[in-house]
Amino acid sequence: MERKSLNCLKWGIFFTFVNIEIGQLNLLPEFVGMLLFYASIRSHQEPRPGESRVAPLFLVLAADYFLHWIWQFENGVEGLLALAVSLYALYVLLGEAAERIRPMQPDRAAALDVLRICAVVLQCAGFLVSPFEIRPLNMLLTIAVISVCIALIVAVCRIRPEENA
Repeated sequence: MERKSLNCLKWGIFFTFVNIEIGQLNLLPEFVGMLLFYASIRSHQEPRPGESRVAPLFLVLAADYFLHWIWQFENGVEGLLALAVSLYALYVLLGEAAERIRPMQPDRAAALDVLRICAVVLQCAGFLVSPFEIRPLNMLLTIAVISVCIALIVAVCRIRPEENA
C-alpha cells in the first residue's frame, strides 16, 4: 500500500473510534474519519473493486455524521442504518487493505483480517446489548472494543508501505 493511503487509513481509524468530548463538542468528529477513509481509497493509483464500491458510502456517512456533529438529534432507525453501512464499508476497506499487502506481508494481512472481524462483531454486540443497560456487560464490551481498536491502529501502523509509492 502507498504511504499516503496508509496514513489516511490510520488517522481515519483514530478519528472514527476515539471520542474526545468537551461538553457536547466532539473534538475528533467521526465525519473526519469517514473523509479520511475516502481519501485513503482515492490515494491509490489503482483502486480495487471493493474500494470503489464503498467509496460513495464513506461520503454519505461523512455527511450523516457531520449533520449529527452540528445538530444533535437521535433517530434509532437512522442510527442502526448508519452503523450497518459503516461496519460494512469499514469491513470491505480493511479487507481490501489486507489483500493489497498479502503477497508481501502475509502475517500482517492475517492479523488485519482477524481484527476487522473482531471489530465488526464487537460493534454489533455493543449495539445490541446497549439498550438493556447491563453495566458489567457494557463495560466489558467497551473495554473489548477499545482493545480491538488499539490493536487495529497498531496493525495498520505496522504495515510497511510500498517502496515505489
